[in-house]
Amino acid sequence: MNLPAELLPAWLAWAAWPAFVLFVGWNAAGAPWKLLQRNLMEGVYLGAVALLIGLWWMKAESQSGLGLHFLGITSMVLVFGWRLALVGTAVALFVLTALGRYEWMSLGVNGMVTVVMPVLLASRLHAFIYRAFPKHYFVYVIVSAHFASMAVMAAVVATSALLLWLVGAYPLDRIAGDYLVFLPIAMLPEGFLNGAILSMLTAWKPEWVRSFDDRDYIDGK
Repeated sequence: MNLPAELLPAWLAWAAWPAFVLFVGWNAAGAPWKLLQRNLMEGVYLGAVALLIGLWWMKAESQSGLGLHFLGITSMVLVFGWRLALVGTAVALFVLTALGRYEWMSLGVNGMVTVVMPVLLASRLHAFIYRAFPKHYFVYVIVSAHFASMAVMAAVVATSALLLWLVGAYPLDRIAGDYLVFLPIAMLPEGFLNGAILSMLTAWKPEWVRSFDDRDYIDGK
């Protein structure tokens, strides 16, 4: 979800820049990079970031700022943990901005809406599901991956829509008719994508998935 600079007030764009950069930098310093080295997953991590760049490059847009694309953030959080996922998604955003797909002026706002908020939400959703739901493989794949990613997509789109309305970029009827009406169409493939990724990884490479433990979800079930 790319929010162009011309639709945002200058004060918001400038204020979001340091908030985003400082938050990502602070978490990058505290991220568990040694886990990637210990599990020989540096290439997997870089490949995931590259895949994220490709997913975010493809988008459908009816009006400037009213665009939809796959997120893939829930999979990043479940596989690498929220801090590594935060840094990886931030890197993807920086690369897309450097390539001209996004704008530097709106980097902070885009970062807070499409990186920080969904990463934290995906992490909290998984923690809630882990506590509240039975420890079962299908709960992990269907609820933590599939349905949680749909909720993350809905939250990002709703936040973008609310922000565009609050700053007066578009009237509410245009946002609803040209943007929110397509949300169910975006949520379903997002859920399928993340569910499929986690289903394959937990079946073939469970050691790659930080949030998955055979003792919780498979043994004795």
